[in-house]
Amino acid sequence: MNWKRVVVLFLFMCFGYGGSVHAAGFALYEWGARGTALGGTMIGRADDASAVAYNPAGITQLEGTRTKLGFSVVAPGGDIRTTDETGNTETTSIESNYWIPPHAFLTHQLTDQAWLGLGIYSRFGLGTEYPDDWPGRYNSYYNRVQSLSFNPNLALKISDSWSMAFGIEVMWFDFKQERAVNGQAFGLSDIDAEVHGDSFGFGANAALHYKPSDTWAVGLTYKSRVKQTVSGDAKFDRPAGTPPGFFQNTSAEGDITLPDSFGLGVMYRPLERLTLEANAIYTLWSTYDELKIEYSEPLFPGFEERAIDKKWEDVWRFQFGAEYDLTELIDLRLGYVFDQIPDRDKYADYMTPTNDRHIITSGIGFSWDQASLDLSYSYLWFANRSIDARDSTDDGTIDILDSRFKDGHTHIGSMSFSYQF
Repeated sequence: MNWKRVVVLFLFMCFGYGGSVHAAGFALYEWGARGTALGGTMIGRADDASAVAYNPAGITQLEGTRTKLGFSVVAPGGDIRTTDETGNTETTSIESNYWIPPHAFLTHQLTDQAWLGLGIYSRFGLGTEYPDDWPGRYNSYYNRVQSLSFNPNLALKISDSWSMAFGIEVMWFDFKQERAVNGQAFGLSDIDAEVHGDSFGFGANAALHYKPSDTWAVGLTYKSRVKQTVSGDAKFDRPAGTPPGFFQNTSAEGDITLPDSFGLGVMYRPLERLTLEANAIYTLWSTYDELKIEYSEPLFPGFEERAIDKKWEDVWRFQFGAEYDLTELIDLRLGYVFDQIPDRDKYADYMTPTNDRHIITSGIGFSWDQASLDLSYSYLWFANRSIDARDSTDDGTIDILDSRFKDGHTHIGSMSFSYQF
């Protein structure tokens, strides 16, 4: 095991991260309990250590050294009603799971004009699991995407009102999918298949922050796309009687370009104790055009690899948040998010079977002399969605049935602890 994997595994043992299923495509925005309670509206505020993730140009507002450490707990749910070629209808519930994306931040004032910010957080994650014998098993019954980014930033105060920041990103990306292969064409029972691989990719980010007074603040951010070449293994649980040369374990590789995004946030303070903020985030998911997994050895004689069309679209995310300083010790927070989906019905599958999302967020913060504790709870629900039957695999099986995803929802709890040195 190389040193990079040692570092990543150590961090994951500390944080216990698993994945998520609640943002557009599989982007994540839970980078702090305060920010989550405010619907993610930290691009304009950018006034705690989590600004490293939301808008690093804002860390020039932070004196001395600040830290923030925490996690979110994500519990998804929902049903999929499928109808097969014979007209049989069955409803399957998503398996109950808890996914735990972490976050950790450090900011340090170097001089009166320069600040350093370091962040460890997840920009992308996904987890969906169904019973391994459900009707859609030939597409998938387990999907996991997880990532962890190390993101150092340098922020410069260029005037009393203007700040700017630049950063680099080192991202670890992990992909795992389990599905059944229909063995009837080979005179076999179902064959359980697992593809698992990981990679490292590199990106960059830039940000601006403008605060002409205590009443107004504006932030603008850019996060670059990150190309990942995921390499790993394909393993098959071969039933008795499987001929040689059919579904042998082999290595596998695939490319994915994770999208770049732009964010704009405007904060307004109408009252001394009340701040309001609205954000718009535009994510270029059109980078995810297809998925192709290349195997070192053919899965069976005559096997031909082909790309699976994704053809995702660029989408918007709109966020609104309000924070009220109830007392010197207690802050109250509320937010709302509308999140568009990037995948079209024609290409949708069971990896991301959801629809446009609505999120109501809430939270409370407790502050002491040098420390603070933030808690948040969010409820997310999806619009119902229908998709038509089709073949989306590389083995000719009709794996996507006529399906309707309904009653989709997610509970999200977050906690962060901050300390100022």
